[in-house]
Amino acid sequence: MSHEIRSPLTSIMGFTEQLESNEYDEEKKKYLNAIRSSSDHLLHTVNDVLDFSKLDAGKLMLEHAAFNIHNTIEEVIYSFSVNADKKGIQLNSNLQIEKEIRVMGDEFRLRQILFNLTGNAIKFTSKGSVTITASALWKNETEMILKVEILDSGVGIPHDQLDLIFEEFAQATNNKIDGRRSIRGTGLGLPICKMLVEMQGGNINVQSEINKGSLFTFEIPYTVATENDIKPAAQKSAAKSTAVPSSAEPAFFFGKRALVVEDNDMNIMLLSLLLKKYFIEFDVAKDGEAGLELFNSKNYDIVLTDINVPKLTGDQLAAAIRRSEDSVKANLPIIALTASIVADDLDSYLRTGIDDIMIKPFKEADFSAMLRKYLDNKIGASIA
Repeated sequence: MSHEIRSPLTSIMGFTEQLESNEYDEEKKKYLNAIRSSSDHLLHTVNDVLDFSKLDAGKLMLEHAAFNIHNTIEEVIYSFSVNADKKGIQLNSNLQIEKEIRVMGDEFRLRQILFNLTGNAIKFTSKGSVTITASALWKNETEMILKVEILDSGVGIPHDQLDLIFEEFAQATNNKIDGRRSIRGTGLGLPICKMLVEMQGGNINVQSEINKGSLFTFEIPYTVATENDIKPAAQKSAAKSTAVPSSAEPAFFFGKRALVVEDNDMNIMLLSLLLKKYFIEFDVAKDGEAGLELFNSKNYDIVLTDINVPKLTGDQLAAAIRRSEDSVKANLPIIALTASIVADDLDSYLRTGIDDIMIKPFKEADFSAMLRKYLDNKIGASIA
């Protein structure tokens, strides 16, 4: 399901981005912006459905790494400041947490919960304010409970529907004209929040009154990170920050060659457009066996392969490349282009010899940065 939805989204979003960057007619830019906005919304919907499916099947795995709670919450609040300004509402924060406290847990899932709840609060508030309050409830020196309250002055939720909103595919509605609650969306945001909070041993609840606002409160227990926990996390963060070059200069790779293994015609068109833009010569194979034949008969600087291709999958192709008797070719950079966002899948791809992964759909800036990471300072190859 992930592959079938994300693959066409890759070409829709990719071509829209290319057209937008070269269009100067304001009317046409408006239409392109509408396509991009709708694509972003569709991608968000797909992510919700896939996350819910994983949670419901018990297949979502939580990270357990050190992170700074104060910084995480502060960054989420800041990311919503523009949206709040556009609507003319105040976005307030009251963080009663020491700035240097680091805990062990899943930072990404905390962000996801905060994004969902803060986004909803702003979405359903037309005037007034949204206030995020966070505090640390200490059990002892090494254990604490993070308590977050998100209060808005929005339309509110009918009392008889307060329990309903945490059920999947459900939306709370109020048919009074002055307090009508928007029903756009999957109806999965709040159920996902509830499942993520409870999966981490916490709880979530809501209080609300029509035309006066809502208060969502959640608590998640954490243990304080030790010095030994913090060092690996800091090293991982540093590696991540230096992994992809951030230069804004145009990326030109004269003399470099790429092997593209992809069976979706639209995605082939998009990759061809991007590679030509960076002056990279390339060959295309529509299945893994044809890709392996090209690899054996020619020399390349990089392999870009979809995972879900016929005959030999991308990860099987990577394993075959790593077994090559030519040590230079066997160490070729292999980048997987995949629609999968399941951590177990991604880890298994890396174990086959794939160097890096780009999740579909991706932005041109990410694609360019990936090429820089593996092609900068690399001597170009020649056709055998």
